[in-house]
Amino acid sequence: MNNGIDIYARARQVMEENFGHVLEMSVASAANGVVSVRDVNAIYRDGIFYVLSRVGNSLMNQISVNPAVGMCHGSHNMHGVARSLGHPLDPQNAALRKFLKKEFSLNYNEYVTETNPDMRIVEIRVTFAETFTRYHRYKIDFEAHTATRDHTEPLFVYR
Repeated sequence: MNNGIDIYARARQVMEENFGHVLEMSVASAANGVVSVRDVNAIYRDGIFYVLSRVGNSLMNQISVNPAVGMCHGSHNMHGVARSLGHPLDPQNAALRKFLKKEFSLNYNEYVTETNPDMRIVEIRVTFAETFTRYHRYKIDFEAHTATRDHTEPLFVYR
C-alpha cells in the first residue's frame, strides 16, 4: 500500500488500460543460440497476452525449445512464458476464440485462417512488466504479486 493505494492492483489495472485491446507489439524468442524478434498483433487479459501463429514458424519452433519470451511496445517492456493453446477451433478454445473474434473484429479473418490446420493460439503468461502511465512507471512481478511505482515520464507513451 502506498498512500492507501494497492500498487499491485493499480499496476494490473494499468496493464489492462494499456494492453486490453488489439495492438501491435514486438515479441522476441530464442532457441539454440538464435534470437528472433517479430511484430505481432496481441491482446492482453488477466496477466496473459494472446497472439496468433502457425506451426512451423520461428515463434512456434523456438517456444517449443525455450518458452521464455520478451515483449515490448514502445517504452513498455515485458517478460513471459509462451505456449501453444492449439487450433482456434479446438473445443477447449471455444470461449477464447469468441473473445478473440470479438476483439479482432473485422480483422480476425486477416490474421486467422481457421481452415489452416497449422493455425495456433499462443498464450504468453506475463511474469514481469515495466509499464507506464503519463506520470508513473510500474514494475510488476506477476509471480510474487507485487509491484512498485515511481514518478517518471516515459519518452513515449503508446496507447
